[in-house]
Amino acid sequence: MKAKESPWVWVPTLYLFEGLPYAIVNTIALAVFKDMGVDNGTLGPLTTLISLPWLVKPLWSPFMDIFRSKRWWILLTQFTMLATLAVIAFCLPFCSISVLMALFVVVAFASATHDIAADGYYMLALDRRRQSSFVGIRNTFYRGGLVLGQGLLVMLGGVLQSRSGDVPRSWAAVLMVSAALLA
Repeated sequence: MKAKESPWVWVPTLYLFEGLPYAIVNTIALAVFKDMGVDNGTLGPLTTLISLPWLVKPLWSPFMDIFRSKRWWILLTQFTMLATLAVIAFCLPFCSISVLMALFVVVAFASATHDIAADGYYMLALDRRRQSSFVGIRNTFYRGGLVLGQGLLVMLGGVLQSRSGDVPRSWAAVLMVSAALLA
């Protein structure tokens, strides 16, 4: 980061990018599986598996700095999430549930890793006073990402389904919109 670059340039998008993938994985993915006929007995373990990366992220966070910088991890995970969501969108109408699940787990691990790198970068890039000044901005944009993913994108999926009647293609469109937003 340039020494004179304002946090207003990167804090909002960094934290929007932290909230939106979390909502995609923990809300949209489950709605996709449910709408594609996955029963509740199967959906429970899927929910646990998808949430696992956030639970275990303290186990790999100490090793991240050994391999690369926080900025490198942020860029890698953002690209991974964007590309994987685009792949899911393209293959959703014809992929098996297990393939879709594996792809959503990739997004989940990338998202959890992004959280670690983003929070670390925030702590390193800003002194204590500026961290305090931007904590509200950071949280607002994170919550905005959650609202976008859990609210507006889910509503879009419902509208597309009711108009087209095609569940897989409707969710594929939502995931493509999600990838575009992340881009």
